[in-house]
Amino acid sequence: MIKVAFLLNFSLDYKGGINYLKNLFYATNKFCKDKVEIVLFVPSDISSEYIEMFSPYATIVKTKVLKRKSFSWFLSKIGSRLFDYDIITYNMLLKHNINVVSHSYFVFPSKKIKTLNWIPDFQHIHYPELWTKKQLVEIINSNKKLIEKSDAIVLSSYAAFDDFKINDLNRQEKVCVLNFVSQPNSDVQFSIKEDEIKEIKQIYNIHGEFFYMPNQFWSHKNHRVVFEAVKLLKDKGLHPLVVTSGLMSDFRNGNNHVDKLLKYTADNDLKENILFLGLIPYIHVIKLILMADCIINPSYFEGWSSSVEEAKTVGKRILLSNIPVHIQQAPKFGVYFNPDKAEELADKMEEIIQYPSNVVIEDVKELKTSLDNRTKDFAYKYLEILNDLESGKLNFKG
Repeated sequence: MIKVAFLLNFSLDYKGGINYLKNLFYATNKFCKDKVEIVLFVPSDISSEYIEMFSPYATIVKTKVLKRKSFSWFLSKIGSRLFDYDIITYNMLLKHNINVVSHSYFVFPSKKIKTLNWIPDFQHIHYPELWTKKQLVEIINSNKKLIEKSDAIVLSSYAAFDDFKINDLNRQEKVCVLNFVSQPNSDVQFSIKEDEIKEIKQIYNIHGEFFYMPNQFWSHKNHRVVFEAVKLLKDKGLHPLVVTSGLMSDFRNGNNHVDKLLKYTADNDLKENILFLGLIPYIHVIKLILMADCIINPSYFEGWSSSVEEAKTVGKRILLSNIPVHIQQAPKFGVYFNPDKAEELADKMEEIIQYPSNVVIEDVKELKTSLDNRTKDFAYKYLEILNDLESGKLNFKG
């Protein structure tokens, strides 16, 4: 039995990270529970929502070490500066007999505990203009430290591995690619009842048919091209509705990205065509995916897109940018477009508006089989990585 620790040491607003962990825990628990024990360390003051979310799949340990501005938290930060690693957290992990620390952005100079760290993507390489100079330095230095001092690095796609190879040819043997699968629990919905549709539409004041874009409002997510496409359609006399959800802030470049999007919406009289829901419960995200005519992901960059995986899971059609990672994900009902071409996206949206009866209806048995197989591959690949770490085999190269 390999005892693997995860540290919930990032902002809980990062829903992509939360859902990633939940999916990984679920898959590992379902297929490898006799070989892997997951221990999740969380801040002592964490909401019960997260305890309920993770406890079916992991042992939960509350600790003040992860509670921001607590005495233990300050000690851990001081220790990190003095010893170049977090000795407080390290001793806590030793006490719990941890074999591997996974996906937690921590490194330790010890052979007793292996470190497996996840780098979601390298978007700063391709779009440095989205970051301030200070932010770029911080992320480059953070990645450098992880790559140098971790026992292994997990990437979510071969597109990310290509980026890694461009920048670090000497450490490819540390890299393993692990495509995640969106399956947050065993009770996945593949259809939605009329009373559920009515309830969700009432909660969010949604009228009629709609497109759904469940992306955080970060610059690289490229909401603007969708809004421009909506304007083009409105100018033609059509009345599309795009429902958006996700954290409406972007910490980069002065945090004015969302303000610009809101201004574009107001200036072009699109308030009736674009609905901003902000952060909503994940179960509502899934229901909206099932309700929508089509999902849209216009992103310039992804490590491995959650919304694309969710569309694959429930057999929903999706309009998505033709970036390398989306092409690698290859959703069965995906239609690609150039993320810089609002006209191209508008044409594809118009086709869906004009022919709404073409909504994909996939055989549920086939969907369940596909999901189960992908989830099993996800779990076994993760187990293989852990076994290689434990055995000292470090020659992944993707």
